[in-house]
Amino acid sequence: MKSLMYRQARWCATHPGGVLLVAALLSLLAIVAAARLPVHTSRQALLPQDTDVARRLSTFLGKFGAASDLMIAIEGAPRAELESYATELARRLNQQPEIAYATERLDTDFFARHAYLLAPRTALTRLEQGLSLAADAPSVPLDSMLAAAGDTLAAVPSGPGPDLQQMTTTIRAADALLAEWQRWLGASQPPDTVDWSGLLSAVGARELGNGYFASHNGQMLVVFVHPRDASEAFETLQPFNERVRSVAGGLAREYQASGRPAPSFVLTGMPAIEYEEYLDIERDIKLVIWTAAGLIAALILLVVRSIRWALAIFIPMGLGALWSLALALLTVGHLSIITSSFLAILFGLGADYGIFTSSQIAEARRAGKPLIEAIGTGIAGSFSAVMTAGGASLLIFGALATVEFPGFAELGRVAAGGVLLILLGTWLVQPAVYALFPPRLAVPPTPAGPRPRPGRRGAFARSLAWLWVGLALATAWIGIRAGLAIPFDYDVLSLLPADSTAAQYQRRMASETDYQSEVIIFTASNLDDMRRITAGASALPTIARVQSITQLFPEDATERVVSAKTIGRAAQAPGLQRQLDLLDRQGLDEPTFSRLRTVLEKAQTRIEEGQEQAFSAGHETLVHELESLRTRLESLRASLAANPAQTRDRSERFLCALVGEARRGREQLAGWDSARALSPGDLPPSLRDRFVAPDGTLAAYAFPAESVYDWDYLERLVREVYAVSPEATGFPTTHEAFSRAVVESFGQGTLLAIAVCLAWLLLILRSLRGFVLASLPLVIGGGWMLGLMALLGLRYNYANIIALPLVIALAVDYGVWFSHRWRALRQAGPLAVTLDAGKVIALAAGTELAGLGAITLASYRGVSGLGMDITLGLLSCLAATLLVAPAIGQLIDPTGKP
Repeated sequence: MKSLMYRQARWCATHPGGVLLVAALLSLLAIVAAARLPVHTSRQALLPQDTDVARRLSTFLGKFGAASDLMIAIEGAPRAELESYATELARRLNQQPEIAYATERLDTDFFARHAYLLAPRTALTRLEQGLSLAADAPSVPLDSMLAAAGDTLAAVPSGPGPDLQQMTTTIRAADALLAEWQRWLGASQPPDTVDWSGLLSAVGARELGNGYFASHNGQMLVVFVHPRDASEAFETLQPFNERVRSVAGGLAREYQASGRPAPSFVLTGMPAIEYEEYLDIERDIKLVIWTAAGLIAALILLVVRSIRWALAIFIPMGLGALWSLALALLTVGHLSIITSSFLAILFGLGADYGIFTSSQIAEARRAGKPLIEAIGTGIAGSFSAVMTAGGASLLIFGALATVEFPGFAELGRVAAGGVLLILLGTWLVQPAVYALFPPRLAVPPTPAGPRPRPGRRGAFARSLAWLWVGLALATAWIGIRAGLAIPFDYDVLSLLPADSTAAQYQRRMASETDYQSEVIIFTASNLDDMRRITAGASALPTIARVQSITQLFPEDATERVVSAKTIGRAAQAPGLQRQLDLLDRQGLDEPTFSRLRTVLEKAQTRIEEGQEQAFSAGHETLVHELESLRTRLESLRASLAANPAQTRDRSERFLCALVGEARRGREQLAGWDSARALSPGDLPPSLRDRFVAPDGTLAAYAFPAESVYDWDYLERLVREVYAVSPEATGFPTTHEAFSRAVVESFGQGTLLAIAVCLAWLLLILRSLRGFVLASLPLVIGGGWMLGLMALLGLRYNYANIIALPLVIALAVDYGVWFSHRWRALRQAGPLAVTLDAGKVIALAAGTELAGLGAITLASYRGVSGLGMDITLGLLSCLAATLLVAPAIGQLIDPTGKP
């Protein structure tokens, strides 16, 4: 084989023009191919497509479109301005071609008209009975009502009732009503309308107020935007995201121009995050490639101090890396968030081969050989070591190509192809470049013969060598044990840049609202199945909220319609209107106001008694709720006593506002006389598009109660969800499958990479001593790398988990080259061999570290973190090779060195 490589290298060196012309033509074709190479940032692209979880998601996407909505978080202005902005923004977005629909709130009018289908059956019955009694009852003045309330507070037995849940809800509702009353008392100007959000939140129906999707504190609103195209390709994400941003920004500028408070907005949710990932990775790829190329070229120039020598190393490596992009288009068809950063690593790895071969060519020239012969001799002399190291790297990446996780499998194919093409570039192109631009030798040629002089310089005492190697192995073993205990970070948001607003607001969605982009999606073919699924999902402790239309289609819809018609007729009776007119006319005069304050005093006494009894009964939650109500009532009474004239006026305004709300409520109930049961076709478009597919398939959306990036919670969530419906889909289910595939493929890929690497070294070296000398520094360095990762508190994640197999592929060169030079310089002492091999190994490691240094500059933390971990590994393997390998060589080859 060496003779064949000798003849091939001489031929290329003799015909450099033809070789470089063919290389240039291939490079032009590669540039065209690379320009067409897409980058897929979608995590779904990394998921095995032949699994049940992937098929379920694909089926849903085919029926409903995108699985995740883009979310616009709106804040930074008064609530009225936020609502106005959200409403107008949704209206404008619904007119855009890229958007299927945008929703800022529930259709509250629709829900109010059909509340008879939503309300608890007992509440509907009580309302029917109460209105029927009140329809013909005589009008009662407010003063009489207050007197009756006072008597009730004095007569009703104290203590917690039998239904603690109902009592807690009643206490919270009373607290919210008092809070709204106090808001009217304390406002600088009397409010215009009653804010029902607090009361509705207290009874668990916050969205049925004005319907806006809001944070828990109401200071942030959320608009959901559903893309028309479900594709996660950049060509779809870009116009969709930019259209939303343009419309939202234009509306904000209009607010500013008109002098109104302009809300701030942030795009978040999976479509926004994936688009941001693409922009970050695209920018980082350009930065990494050019920076890596520049750093490697600068390092080579700095060390060898020869532009010609740098060209001989850099051109073959650069061409091979370029060709690898074209091969990636043919074999994989795209780059992913995992493979996109590998080109910089390939630069560093590819430079190693050129460094090894050029050092051998230079050695042959210094031995006095003519240029062409020296090129042939150098290529042939280094072939064994380069083939051993390059073949090991190629097999390691080939092993990764066999794992289940597509992200790692694609990386294996892209990297294996890159290594192969760089090896070919080194063997075919470097002889031509070297012949055209032969570097000047720093040391003049000398007569042929062994250069190193015999001696034991740098040799270890045998006992010290055993101690040194044993210590290295022990610390490596400790490092491996520590590395196995390093936890895995399942949070994909932590891979984004630290200043990513999309990621920051995604976390805020999880902590401050009941809405997350990462929703569980249930589907069913009929209402009976969907009712069962909705009931089961709503009962899960892992679910915060379930959005479903089944509440609009209760099984007892016929009976509810009958009750609703009765309520509608009762609401039209003149007695109710007369009672409201009386309250409106009377207002809140001084005697009535005084009686009202007396009723509040009695209520506070009753609350305090109830607290004592609840405490005695061990109802801790009820005690806290009563304490909150008591504090609120005490504060309200203090406000009423502080300025009686103003507070009476404000209280009267509040009473009139409540009467006005009651009038509107009576009118709404009066419309129930035409109540009827609904069918899915009766739903408004905003509900029908989200919950009903064209083929009639129904969907429900469950929002997780905690972060889906907490693995223990995610496992529990998915297990409980599948118990409700094995056909559930959505990001949490794919993320769980994705995570399992990553971790399992990492273990499989790493073990396979180690096995094929060691087997290859043993097969090619055909010497147990050479095998040990070539492989043991790699094993020790890998152990040190894991130990350093554990010591520094680093965690595995979806990007850096592949670091260990990559380090094996990148650093296998060091031990192979050291072993090669150890055998070649049989008469040299350990120090002489280390100095000879160390110069080449250090330069090779330097080029790899330069490429990785470029990776660490990436803003995308998944990429930069991978660079940092591999840097630790390369430094560890370099140290093991230069510091421990000489002692290993001395122990396993005691007669090989004088």
